[in-house]
Amino acid sequence: MSHDPAILTSIPEGKPVRIFLPLRNTRERLRLQCLFRDIAPPKFSLVFGPGQLPIAAIDLSQPAIISVDMGGPTLSLEAMIHEIDGEQTLKMILQKSINHEQLREFFRIDAVTEVVASGLRPPHGLAQSAPWSLAGESLDLSGSGVLVLFPSCPPEDRQTQLVISLPMADEQPISTVAHIVRLQRQDDGRCEVAYHFDDIAMEDRDRIIGHCLVLQRQMLRLKVQVMEK
Repeated sequence: MSHDPAILTSIPEGKPVRIFLPLRNTRERLRLQCLFRDIAPPKFSLVFGPGQLPIAAIDLSQPAIISVDMGGPTLSLEAMIHEIDGEQTLKMILQKSINHEQLREFFRIDAVTEVVASGLRPPHGLAQSAPWSLAGESLDLSGSGVLVLFPSCPPEDRQTQLVISLPMADEQPISTVAHIVRLQRQDDGRCEVAYHFDDIAMEDRDRIIGHCLVLQRQMLRLKVQVMEK
């Protein structure tokens, strides 16, 4: 993680980016496309299409998360909304930046959501194995993998299809191909399996990391509330 506002100068003026926008009275965040403009570190602006910004619903007390595809490593920015300028522009102040290469290596957070694992179909002409599917619940999640608790152990196939349902009302499930890096059978018959993602769309990885960052902010806020009591 970096607090150096000079990172903003590496982002081209007018570059399309994605924002996870905090909303009032809900844990969910609104994901929108916008343009990165008016860069004057640590300040910058985000410009949206007409009618896209739900101005009355925006929570100005929470940071927004901006995902920037740099044509290689992806960058996440955490920034506060300094001002709502008209109906299409948010003026922002950078808080910190997080490189997704760092996130994939180090960033993992407790997250409970439904995960369904199933066998991949082998290429045409190869021997077909019996189809299987197993539903479980994630224990933690990151941009590079997921730890899942299943009621029983799945087949230890070389690669597995995973469908991950993020707990957002408007989000489509994420589909990815993964392999097992660790499998631990428990005394009660359940099985804890750690997967590493082998094939995942950049946008889906962004969605997972954005969700993890939201959960992290909630946990930090809870920690502060507990310590103040």
